[in-house]
Amino acid sequence: MATKQIPKKGISVQTALIAVIVVTFIAFLPTFSNGYVLWDDPEYVLHNPLMAAPLRVVFGIPSGYYMWNYHPLTILVYSIEHKFFGDNMIGYHSISLLLHLSNSVLVFFFIYYLLSKKNVMIPLITALLFGVHPMHVESVAWASELKDVLYTFFFLAALIGYLFYIQKGKQVKYLVYAFCLYLFSLLSKGQAVTLPLIFLLIDYFLKRKPAISMITDKILFFAFSIVFGIIALKAQDNSIVIYKGSQFLQNFFFGFYGLSLYLLKFILPINLSGLYPYPNPVNSQNILPAMVYAAPVIIFILLFIAFKIFRRDKYVMFGVLFFLVNIFPVLKFVPVSEAIIADRYSYIPYVGLFFAVGYAFNKLLDNPAYKPNKKIIQMGGTVLLIVLSSLTWARTMVWRDSYSFWGDAIKKDGSYWHPYAALGQVYFEKGDYSSALKYFQESVERDKSHISDNSWLNLGLCYYKEGMYKDALKADDELIAINPDLPKAYLQRGLVYQYENPPQPELALADYNKSIQMEPAYEEAYLGRGSLYVDQLGEYDLGIADFNKILELEPGNTDAIINRGIAYYKEGNFDEALNNYNQVIGKMQDDGKIYLLLAFAYAGKNNYAEALQNAEQAQKLGANIDSNSLKEWKSKNASN
Repeated sequence: MATKQIPKKGISVQTALIAVIVVTFIAFLPTFSNGYVLWDDPEYVLHNPLMAAPLRVVFGIPSGYYMWNYHPLTILVYSIEHKFFGDNMIGYHSISLLLHLSNSVLVFFFIYYLLSKKNVMIPLITALLFGVHPMHVESVAWASELKDVLYTFFFLAALIGYLFYIQKGKQVKYLVYAFCLYLFSLLSKGQAVTLPLIFLLIDYFLKRKPAISMITDKILFFAFSIVFGIIALKAQDNSIVIYKGSQFLQNFFFGFYGLSLYLLKFILPINLSGLYPYPNPVNSQNILPAMVYAAPVIIFILLFIAFKIFRRDKYVMFGVLFFLVNIFPVLKFVPVSEAIIADRYSYIPYVGLFFAVGYAFNKLLDNPAYKPNKKIIQMGGTVLLIVLSSLTWARTMVWRDSYSFWGDAIKKDGSYWHPYAALGQVYFEKGDYSSALKYFQESVERDKSHISDNSWLNLGLCYYKEGMYKDALKADDELIAINPDLPKAYLQRGLVYQYENPPQPELALADYNKSIQMEPAYEEAYLGRGSLYVDQLGEYDLGIADFNKILELEPGNTDAIINRGIAYYKEGNFDEALNNYNQVIGKMQDDGKIYLLLAFAYAGKNNYAEALQNAEQAQKLGANIDSNSLKEWKSKNASN
């Protein structure tokens, strides 16, 4: 259906598209200098097990569930990226930016065709705002949010396909195209389920006459929305990302408070963060800040005013409803995750608000009353675009690495535990245990609701690594008191008992047994208990049995094979020790250690020539060998 005539502006489609692409590209230039962030990036990009899985596993249900999502097409794209780029993050960021540029172009064409190609200015403004709004940085600069830019690409293309279906004589092929694109969008991210509702909004905007076909042409789309909605909920069953601090009565207020924050960040995109915690209660009665309780009232007033003033203005109503329909599924009426809002969730919903702004700006330029100030209005729009682009540039730089990202989160809200825990993990992985310890201490101090067991586990592990065994035991004891059903806590305390000075092997054994009792397939617990049997209790057969159990659970586990070899060596079975050591040659980062173990095993067999040969190889690879042992072997080899 034709829409009301809107005066054309003096700008061509080609010029508009070039402007969108160039301005957006410049705003996101810093993304090429970004690395990965220790927040889902290792799980998605570096160590994603599904990247090497067969397609039947990736697309299967529930085998395709990963990180509490079902997004097999996204996983498939990751696997392709990984084949080309490996661990080089510039490749991943380049693909995400390319998709964002493509999405900006698709936004332009969606609005352009929605307006029946009768206006260029409104699509241009909508696409520019979509391209450079700072709230969209998270979707583009975060490698783990490939799913966002990917599902949006297919989502927008499906909308254009539906417009073609309506505007080109309801040719079924365009509806088929739209459905296929919709399916790709659903397979990229479950948030795509709202698309059929947007079809209804398009019908409203284009004033499509009521007919049976308005229902029948969407039946399949709604059916798949329901199916994939259920799949998305199933993927989050028993998820650890449910916010534990929430109460049922608060959820209503949380939902509207989140909506008010999205509206505020749309107008004033400052103080953005990678993590927006739920509001802290203001007293011991769990009473929330007044703004949370006021949010529903404010939202209802705004909606009432918008409806009262613009109910006959389909442009504004379409934009507002587009926003509300797409943002509603991610509002925290059901408090999944630890954040009340997330920048990435605004990626598609804001298109509706950008459209309303573009329409208002276009209308302002066309108003004869403002003709004398037309250049000033245009200049004001340009300044706004520059400001938004500058904010986007700066925000993109925050995603440079884990230090800058989590440091920024602490700067924005220093009261929440998670950024401290994440920075602690970053330092821990770098081997800077003293710095990690400080951040883990800050994390557990702020985690009043005990949302995360990992903060306590990592605190205890840091103390253990620093040789502060009493503090490590205290941290592990506190965690077990908080969560007595956590196998890893017993394992960790067992390690402390085993290696403290003096060791307490009986207590260590009790903790290892408890850990295995709670989780019979816990490989690390078998490894700890096995090493305890071999190193301190002299129960070599029991140690070997534990290492064999690990190899049943995970054939080829190098730690189990090496430790089994050590057990055989201590038992005096040097041939079996050699057999185990030889199995892992070339499979370890530190082969020097293996050649050293081989040297001692050959020496045990009185084969000193082989012992010296392996000792020489071990030294070449950086292993340190006791000089007295070398002298003894050389002497005995010479006497032979």
